Amino acid sequence: MKKVVGEITVKTGVDKLLDLLKTVDKISVQEAAKRLDVPLQTLQSWVDFLVEENVIGVEYNFTSPFIYLNKAPEESLREQPVQVKHKRASLNDFYQEFKRLGLEKKIPLEKIDEFWNERLMTTLENVKDYFYREARKRGFKEDEIQNLWKEYKAQVLTAA
Repeated sequence: MKKVVGEITVKTGVDKLLDLLKTVDKISVQEAAKRLDVPLQTLQSWVDFLVEENVIGVEYNFTSPFIYLNKAPEESLREQPVQVKHKRASLNDFYQEFKRLGLEKKIPLEKIDEFWNERLMTTLENVKDYFYREARKRGFKEDEIQNLWKEYKAQVLTAA
């Protein structure tokens, strides 16, 4: 709470999230929940609402959602455009980094592969609800969504 000339201003969790987003370019949803000390599901509901209202944006790095504060149109017009070229990381890039870290910790390669597959399946399960929700917003029928999910999951698993 912050006292303002005889009045009391109370900051909600959403206010604290927006304040956090003002201090970073982007942050993972999981890290934001940790920093704000709120359950991941609670933060996700705030994110869903704020994305719908176009206050914040979401982008995915592999399957991990990262959130960022959308700038007001007049702010983005004032800034000079910056062109940054970077290679988009592939699933294989993530696997290679995962494997490198595992080998540094002297974990046998077969265990690293087992851990990788577990991580991949957990990540897919974590993103499934979001996938279904977004597909419903776009007007897909349940059977179409199930087929799209199977196709997406198969593509991810074959890329692994």
